[in-house]
Amino acid sequence: MKKYALSFLLLALSFVGCGYKPSTQYTHPILGDKIETSVSISITNPTDSIFLKDALNEAVLSVFNAKVTNNDADSQISLKVSSAGVSPLDYDKNGYAILYRANASITAYVKDVNGSTSSYSGSGSYDFSVESESVVTDEVKHNAIKEAFLKALQMIEFKIANRGMNNDN
Repeated sequence: MKKYALSFLLLALSFVGCGYKPSTQYTHPILGDKIETSVSISITNPTDSIFLKDALNEAVLSVFNAKVTNNDADSQISLKVSSAGVSPLDYDKNGYAILYRANASITAYVKDVNGSTSSYSGSGSYDFSVESESVVTDEVKHNAIKEAFLKALQMIEFKIANRGMNNDN
């Protein structure tokens, strides 16, 4: 038991010693405690746009450590899908696609606590394989695009935290 306690203590001290701060320390001064969220539904891809709204709300709660609200918000985040799709990357000896990549690009318009608006773009990709001579179902495509959206949203989260970190210095 002492061995685990010592390991935990050393790990905790290394985080404190190196000046580590969670990203919420940097995003909170920009976004505040209550954030209004919206997503422009893509006409070409409405199903995945709805998932993006859920992912944004989850990010507000878990990453930005704030509440999602429609009234009396400190800031606003609005997402727009720039592009989303799936394309083949590799083929088997018979010419059937066996490896695919889902790509997604989104733009976030952020109105911060001071009332100024900034835009951030993010893109993400997700590779997946299928068995030779099998059909890629819509469900598989949607799941892959969801993963690409999550990576794109994560890129935007990092950019907002980076802005807060630069303002902190």
